[in-house]
Amino acid sequence: MRSLSRRLATLAVMLVAATLTIPAMAQELDLTKKSTYDQIMSWANEPLDTAPYKKDGDLKIGISAGYLSNAWINFTAQMIKHEASLHPEITELKITDAGFNPTKQAADIEDLLTSGVDAILFWPVDEKAILPALKKAHDQGVVTINIGYNFMRDPAVTSNAYVNQWGYTEQVVDNFIESLDGKGKIFAMLPIAGSSAAVVQLAVLEEKLKDYPDIELLSAEYGDWDRAKAKQLTENLLQRFPEIDGAFSPAGQMSMGIYEAFDEAGRLEELTLSPGDDYNGWVKLVAKEGKWGSVTSGLDVGRAAVKQAVSILTGAPTTTAAVVPTRYLSPEEASKLHESDKPDDWFKTDLPAEFLPQ
Repeated sequence: MRSLSRRLATLAVMLVAATLTIPAMAQELDLTKKSTYDQIMSWANEPLDTAPYKKDGDLKIGISAGYLSNAWINFTAQMIKHEASLHPEITELKITDAGFNPTKQAADIEDLLTSGVDAILFWPVDEKAILPALKKAHDQGVVTINIGYNFMRDPAVTSNAYVNQWGYTEQVVDNFIESLDGKGKIFAMLPIAGSSAAVVQLAVLEEKLKDYPDIELLSAEYGDWDRAKAKQLTENLLQRFPEIDGAFSPAGQMSMGIYEAFDEAGRLEELTLSPGDDYNGWVKLVAKEGKWGSVTSGLDVGRAAVKQAVSILTGAPTTTAAVVPTRYLSPEEASKLHESDKPDDWFKTDLPAEFLPQ
């Protein structure tokens, strides 16, 4: 879905050698292995020395957005604004939008540095492209905090506000397998080919299926977080395969495209979908069907980033990363997230009205 829309494709770019400064460490990392994420969680829990960053008086926070063009990111940005408003020590919040342009994002970070911010919170378009600017921030004693589903381990990155992508996907897969009763023919609808979201989702699914020989993975498709493309790809699969029992798709918007294709083909009774996320259009479908459920998408990552920045800048004890949990919601729980007076491109939150996206 466009709500997860590029958030795992750009917020969750691969953790590759370029994002690490120790070549041997980069060689040991493999995003298709759970052990990699166990290592990342170990790093995340390491204590962070905040003393070098401690500031007295007012705090100025800069936000370098890789983009601000979809629902999930817009809500994340509004979460940041709201959380910042709760901290009287934050007297200034500056937000830039790179519009998916990594060169502009690097320039935005340098502009924020020139403006005298104490911390820069960011979600990257391209990690490699902005590392020199982040290093400049680090060298000037400015706190840098990466936000999203990727974990950046580099001296230029002070901290992370992070959703464990492997654990998130496991929650989706486990509940999907349970819904299938451990058997059937399925396909996977993945996000952008080559993105860490696609790599991790397929890796987790294939790892779990090793224990379920009666589940056959017919095909893995790449729907690019797009409802219409997911529908078209599913239509092609329905022509190729006379029997399909289920579809793995953690992204609610793509799941809706899958559902529409099965419905129009008159094969809806065959379909078991994996849980989607907390996107309003998806939870509306869950409420209608009374099945499948959701896995929360970690929207609180924006709030966590602001809290982390305040902790670091005030010298409070904290860890290398603020890890935001996700959890499975039963169909009954997920249905309660549906807001009937809101568009599909929406998320239910506790944001005050004045902080909701317009």
